[in-house]
Amino acid sequence: MSTSLFIEDIHHKGCITVEQALEIGQDFSQYVVQEDAEEYNEFLKEKINNFECILLGKDNISARGFELSYDDKTDSYAVRIFAPSSIADYESAFDYIKKLCVFLENDNITTEDNETYTADTISAYNYKEQIRCTLEAIYDDLKNSDHEYFEIFGLCRPVALNKKIVKEIIKSKEAVENFSSFITDLQYIDAHSARQKLYKEDDGSVFGVYTITETVPTIIPFTPCIAYENADTVKNSDISQWLIGLVVIDGDPNNPESYSVYKYIEHKKFVKKLPGKKYTMLDAKYILIQGLSRKEIESIAK
Repeated sequence: MSTSLFIEDIHHKGCITVEQALEIGQDFSQYVVQEDAEEYNEFLKEKINNFECILLGKDNISARGFELSYDDKTDSYAVRIFAPSSIADYESAFDYIKKLCVFLENDNITTEDNETYTADTISAYNYKEQIRCTLEAIYDDLKNSDHEYFEIFGLCRPVALNKKIVKEIIKSKEAVENFSSFITDLQYIDAHSARQKLYKEDDGSVFGVYTITETVPTIIPFTPCIAYENADTVKNSDISQWLIGLVVIDGDPNNPESYSVYKYIEHKKFVKKLPGKKYTMLDAKYILIQGLSRKEIESIAK
């Protein structure tokens, strides 16, 4: 249900590098390799056709971003917008397409359905109706299946939609605007998203861990399950237990040696012992935990 828009490289400018893609976009960022990563400078020099695609967007504006790719067989560039995306995701993609058209000296844009647009008319693409229809399709799927939620991936963190959330959104005349605000706001919460870590015991069993550090607002799943990036190697049935590692700070917070695990506690017990005022349900799956003091950590760990 995504939207793909194509621009042919009629003047044979060839495949651009990641760095060129950013230069064309001017105020766009890439969300593939972090700028402080060792391989970042080499990544910028790579041609984008060395990857299936690169993910682009605008910091603090985009919710999901969009994919840019180059097809050697057709000598064409493709911009793929996810479904559902925010209004800003579409508008940013259209902005990038216009700049790419200038670079390629080609004003013709084609959809998968062979509809044609130009740089001047692409903004007329009926994307709001597409967002609404996608949300309605998600609601129908949730209503007619055993799925607890539908998870989509944003630039900074995933978002889980259940029947209740989607129903509240689509019943409004401003459904598209409300959905856009909902997923965008969740991307830019000032909190750490705890990464799922899996460990294997000597007997072959696997356990999962999320870490919460003293004073640090943290987002974790309310009910954990295998994350997308681990789904190819581990199943939920393989997990013997889910734990929370409670980390405390003794000394200078800027010194890594000041951090140590105070205790591991079972995930369910941790959530149950959390004071209600200390966490908020963000969506159908994830909760935001306010920064815990040392005293609160010690109390929960008892």
